[in-house]
Amino acid sequence: MRIIHYIDRLKAGDLLSDSILRLTTAEKEYADVLTVTRNDDFKKIISKEKPDVVHIHACWDYQASLRTRWALATGTAVVLSPHWGLEERIRTKEQKIRKFMKSMIYQYKMVHKVDAIMVSTEREKQTINRLGWKKRIDVVPESILNSQFSDDDMAKSAVAFYKKVLDTRYQSAMGSMEQDAIPALLHVGLTQESIHNILPSDQLLNLRSLKPEQWRRILLYADDEGIRDIIDRGIEMMQLNAPNIDTERIQRYALMAPKETKAIEDKKLVGRRPLTKQRLNDNTKREEKLIRQIAIMIANIQQVQKKRMLSLRHLADLYTIIKYNDYDEDRLADVLHHMRIHSFARRIIQLLADKLRLEEGYMPIKPLNDRTTRSIIRQNFTQRH
Repeated sequence: MRIIHYIDRLKAGDLLSDSILRLTTAEKEYADVLTVTRNDDFKKIISKEKPDVVHIHACWDYQASLRTRWALATGTAVVLSPHWGLEERIRTKEQKIRKFMKSMIYQYKMVHKVDAIMVSTEREKQTINRLGWKKRIDVVPESILNSQFSDDDMAKSAVAFYKKVLDTRYQSAMGSMEQDAIPALLHVGLTQESIHNILPSDQLLNLRSLKPEQWRRILLYADDEGIRDIIDRGIEMMQLNAPNIDTERIQRYALMAPKETKAIEDKKLVGRRPLTKQRLNDNTKREEKLIRQIAIMIANIQQVQKKRMLSLRHLADLYTIIKYNDYDEDRLADVLHHMRIHSFARRIIQLLADKLRLEEGYMPIKPLNDRTTRSIIRQNFTQRH
């Protein structure tokens, strides 16, 4: 792990400077650590060092807010230690008007945008919680103020805090190998056929080349998408040398926008949609149970997608019923047209092709890859942390 600490300046005998010096010195036993100040070329250092975490030690400092923005723009995790700067008395009694203006211009944005906040006492945590600017807050006592907490204790707790942040924003670190591995594993994990030659050789090589930290991110992603059982089955069927990681024991913050990961309802339409229900009933026969089931699933997926909570679990459920059942594809298309969800269904078929490798021969309708399809992907399958 590579960590950069930012402080306005280091001054001998200054309590904050001494505390950061003790922290960074102890952290060097567990990570690569670098301390920079206002006088250093922050952008150049970030570009060269490519840190995992930037730790900002400042509050009410515009230069610190700029450096926070620069670091976030590179995709780096950024954490903040305000060192009591957000305490109510400091905000409302000391330079009250100036502090109010600073909070409006940059301080609120700075606190809101960082990945998490590290404070030194439970009281400071409660103060920031009441302020309501940030919910992700952890306490790491400062050894310089707490004789029962050694420098090493402080360093280990800080590093654990950084790991928690990184495991929460793991999607930012996912590269093309992990992104390519997930559809391949889903394709295998959902198969009801022989797995002989089920994947091209390049995809097999990619799966067998994954490192433990890449598997860790894949399994965390599988948890968040509700597909861990499918991924595990794919790993087992391909006899891959994946590490046995209990992701439930990994410390993470709750996702800001968690997805719905339970199976999609396939018996009745969710929500109040009398016209959609009437069109479904008017255009399907009682014996066309499979046609109705697929149409209901697609309509319900549309409702979930509107809330930007569409998960790979939903796509996997639809993939299975579409691929491994016999039905009249022309009748399905006719029903989808009458329900006025045919275009949406075509976009979902495109997602099944992209995310689960659904082959053309199993597509009941022609896929549609247009601007709206790409918008659905951005809204539901971009980074969430």
